[in-house]
Amino acid sequence: MKVMKRSPASRPLPTYAEEVLEHLQSKIEPTADGLPQDKVETNLDIEGFEDSTIDVALEELLNRGYIYIVNDHIRLTDSDS
Repeated sequence: MKVMKRSPASRPLPTYAEEVLEHLQSKIEPTADGLPQDKVETNLDIEGFEDSTIDVALEELLNRGYIYIVNDHIRLTDSDS
């Protein structure tokens, strides 16, 4: 019997990760070069996100393919592809 694994992307994002993603989408265009990771983290901190939430949410978004990092810049994955 073949056991089908459920894709991590098919699970809904946790609320905290959705909120961070929404914030990133308002700051970064999918085709842009992104923003420096330290600037993103500082901005999220200013917006009231706790440090631990920022770290876990960015890791969740990275692992699920919503964001990627190039040369310490966070970029959004183009959702149309």
